Amino acid sequence: EVYNSIRVMITCYVWMTGFGNFMFFQKTNDYSLHRILQMLWRLNFLVLFLCLTHGNRYILYYICPLHTYYFLMVLGVMYVGKERNHTRWWMRTKLGVLAIIIFIVWDCESYFGIFNLLHQLFLSDESVEGASMGSM
Repeated sequence: EVYNSIRVMITCYVWMTGFGNFMFFQKTNDYSLHRILQMLWRLNFLVLFLCLTHGNRYILYYICPLHTYYFLMVLGVMYVGKERNHTRWWMRTKLGVLAIIIFIVWDCESYFGIFNLLHQLFLSDESVEGASMGSM
């Protein structure tokens, strides 16, 4: 019961973060390399430090890769055709195309195999234990 509640809270937090990034790009139109590197640094610095000091895998702290992935996804969607981001139909079209891409990548795996191609660098079929250090 508690585990499912935590998963729902994490999902809500990821959605709110993605919406915040969407609104930032919508209002400021700032797609500079400085902004992107600044966000990636804030999202990943502590986790990379923990991975290096504790010898854990990056995917163990799955919330950070999740936020990084969705930040890059929002960045990509907002960057394509950025000069027309303030028109209602253009944004609806971009979000509709994104929904189709997400469906194909995640739900049509047996037909296309795109998920494995995109994520084989980060994910494997190898069974891995959790943290090698800690209080548990």
